[in-house]
Amino acid sequence: MNKLIFEYHLTAVSIIVYSQSIEAPLQKVGGVLIAPSTMPVLFWRIADVPWLDKEKTFIHGRQSFTYRAPLKADSHLDCELTLTKREQKTGRSGNLILYTHTLSCKCKDERIVTAETVLISIGDLS
Repeated sequence: MNKLIFEYHLTAVSIIVYSQSIEAPLQKVGGVLIAPSTMPVLFWRIADVPWLDKEKTFIHGRQSFTYRAPLKADSHLDCELTLTKREQKTGRSGNLILYTHTLSCKCKDERIVTAETVLISIGDLS
């Protein structure tokens, strides 16, 4: 399958901005600011993903997150985004393509989070 490997520096400022945008309270563990559980959706953008057509519109189908530890401010994350499934369906709005992605992030070789995201594209199946 298709794979994208990248680094992400999680800053306190980015945590604060994201928390405010979703109206989530700021949280700390051991005096260190931690990210809201849904923040990994920001770690990659459609524009960065070569297997997604930038001309198409995508909607979120679903997402899930599995944590082994909290995402802490000032963490340097090694992330791997994988397209794990591409399926074609016909829906009420026409032809659909569902792209299932798995994002896995480690800090100092310790897996912190795995996120699964399904993006849906509406249009031709060609």
